[in-house]
Amino acid sequence: MKPRPHPRPRPRPAPALLARTLAALRAELGDDPAVAAIAPADAATLAASAGGDALRLKRWLKRRASGEPVAHIVGHFTFRGLSFAIDKRAYVTDPELTHLVDAVLARAKALRAAGRRAPLLADFGVGCGSLALAIRHHLPAARIVGLDLDPDALAVAARNATAHRLALRLIESDLFDSWPTTLRAPDLIYGDPPWGDATTLYETTERPAGHYHAMPPVSAFPLGGRTGVHAQILRAVARLGWHSEIWLNGGVLPPAELTALARNAGAADFAIVTPAPGLSLLRCRMHLR
Repeated sequence: MKPRPHPRPRPRPAPALLARTLAALRAELGDDPAVAAIAPADAATLAASAGGDALRLKRWLKRRASGEPVAHIVGHFTFRGLSFAIDKRAYVTDPELTHLVDAVLARAKALRAAGRRAPLLADFGVGCGSLALAIRHHLPAARIVGLDLDPDALAVAARNATAHRLALRLIESDLFDSWPTTLRAPDLIYGDPPWGDATTLYETTERPAGHYHAMPPVSAFPLGGRTGVHAQILRAVARLGWHSEIWLNGGVLPPAELTALARNAGAADFAIVTPAPGLSLLRCRMHLR
């Protein structure tokens, strides 16, 4: 007679599992403040994704306490109702970027109506592809070219484009150096370039400076100062002689700082758009050289 297999332990409900695992972690680490600093929403997300596995949840909580983004730990995140695969190769999209998507969609639809042709968009710093694919999802007629300095991030974007069955041309490029000569200048350029520093963060305890330091180095804080990458983009467009409309996220940077940036870079016309209190977007066109 064959021995009966041991019954598999039933997964504990997420709240009970989380309480027990946090207690074990505090006992192990001696009430380390990094554990207490884990946001309840983050802890709940990790517990819900752990599948009832206490050992996995303990590992994940330690990784979060060390500053690793939740999305990198569980391998996905949701933006604009779409799910995106993500790992340490790519920046985790901030939810505030929904305002940039709204602005770009409105302008792309207007350009399509005015020109009676599909608008060509350039996504600067495409990362995991979330912004570009959210725009393509809502405006399938748009043609989007995603540019990124980091080939690892482009690989993540390609995976997400395939998963959502949305066409997205991806190019490894520093600024617009590798823009295809077979393409016309983009009608609209948009992106969320690295901005600010460790003192300029979105007002949330769930994403402290450590959250951004855990991102790929080229994607979090900019070279050349708080608006250094923004300035490089504007000057590159001017050198190329493009008439493109430009929309760049400015995050929580003061409007006066973005105004100085646009003036110093030689913008022909510009505006600072505030889609929500404390948030800014820069819209501009460049003087051509």
